[in-house]
Amino acid sequence: MEPNQSTATPEPPSPTTATSDDNGSPDSSPEVDFDRDTADLTLPLTPCWAVSDSHSPPPSPSRLNQSLTSPLEALALNNTASSISSLHGSLNASLSPPPSPCGLPLTLENLPPELLLHILWYLEPKFIVCTLGRVSKFFHALVSEPITWKIRMGKRWPRGQQYPPMEVPDDFNWQQACMEREETDRLWSDPKENIHHFTLDRHFATVDAVHLMQNGTMCVSGSRDRTAKIWDLSKLTPGEPIPNDAVVKSLELHRGWVWCLSSLDNTLCTGSWDTAIKLWDLNANCQLITSIKERSAVLCTQILPDILVAGSYDKRISIYDVRAEYQPITTLRQHQKPVLCVAADEDYIVSCSEDRTVKVWDRRACQIYKTIQLEKFCMSMWYGQGMLLLGDRRGQVHMYSTGDGGFEEIELFYFQTIEAHGNKVTGVHYTLGGLYTCSTDKTIKIHEPCSQPTAICTLAETKGEVADICVQAGVVASAHSDFSVGIWRPAM
Repeated sequence: MEPNQSTATPEPPSPTTATSDDNGSPDSSPEVDFDRDTADLTLPLTPCWAVSDSHSPPPSPSRLNQSLTSPLEALALNNTASSISSLHGSLNASLSPPPSPCGLPLTLENLPPELLLHILWYLEPKFIVCTLGRVSKFFHALVSEPITWKIRMGKRWPRGQQYPPMEVPDDFNWQQACMEREETDRLWSDPKENIHHFTLDRHFATVDAVHLMQNGTMCVSGSRDRTAKIWDLSKLTPGEPIPNDAVVKSLELHRGWVWCLSSLDNTLCTGSWDTAIKLWDLNANCQLITSIKERSAVLCTQILPDILVAGSYDKRISIYDVRAEYQPITTLRQHQKPVLCVAADEDYIVSCSEDRTVKVWDRRACQIYKTIQLEKFCMSMWYGQGMLLLGDRRGQVHMYSTGDGGFEEIELFYFQTIEAHGNKVTGVHYTLGGLYTCSTDKTIKIHEPCSQPTAICTLAETKGEVADICVQAGVVASAHSDFSVGIWRPAM
């Protein structure tokens, strides 16, 4: 063990830096509908170079003519070759627009799909979905076609990187993925202009865990001052001091460091070095629902609709029945050192430990399904969307595909090769828009969400080491050793 370092979980009573995971979930794409009363609406044709674009400069006339008279580039996304001819066939099958009658003005619906897509390139995705998609059946069909969004992403990110990095299911929402990726790239390419930063400083000891709830409007922070504070982020105003009423509640029933946080709907779960797991009802003024006593310090928790999973310093993984007032179900005991991270879904429980292994458990059989051996133990974990991400103490992130229960390593990238962290990765989170990581090198990185990501930006507005990170609805929260909580929120 390294004293006074944010590395492994220390011997009680002087532990070190936190590791916890979070379960943020991406927003769903907006519902698309169209107005049948305006199905024959005629739109004037606006030159595509007259529409402003935040990503690309207006094309020169020669470049414009070249792009309009030649087919769009063939795309390779997820190892599937796509071209504009696919879109031709999809639209012509049922909603091919009629030719423009002689003497009538030219309309957007009469344009060839490759020209129309070139014009759409200069429009924001939200406008295309929420406005243009409601103009007519033709535009509704165009917006609904996955190939439309694959072509758009292939033109904006043409380097041939696999996106998403794992194999996607047949029902993968390419529209939502494109919208999230473009929005994340827009926000974090210029965070000083597009992101508001706040520093919450009501703790008087190191903050080891953060957790976002209620669509990014509420933040919970756990600290070595033995409290968990609940923050109302709607009370924060850019350029103004943090108001006192921003702290909705301070939970002070733990007798040890509050080390990990998780939630399900409005139920908050806190784990502490006092060996207790406490459940709180945020709908009832944060009243205590129940308290569960473990044998050793609680280092990580994950709560689902049917089970609560907790990893402890004594190498155990405890499982409780949420629907039976948190009665114990079973205990898993295969790790040889403290359990640092846990995650679960309806099929598996995933745990990582200081023994340099990651164990995947079959939930129904309560037996080990697979063991992943690491060179260095991981300090952070994210599990979901067909991937398992592990951040270790050498500044590396290991990426595994979990499709069909494979848990096979699909990519290993070193932070120093992508201009990222040079120290321990204490937090990792993936969305369709970006890969978020934090480290004891006092920085937070936002990377492109592809197979070989490069950093979009680096956040270094704090003097303390970053112990944890959570992302929800575009809001980023971070825990720091200088007693503070960082909040990065998109500007309205």
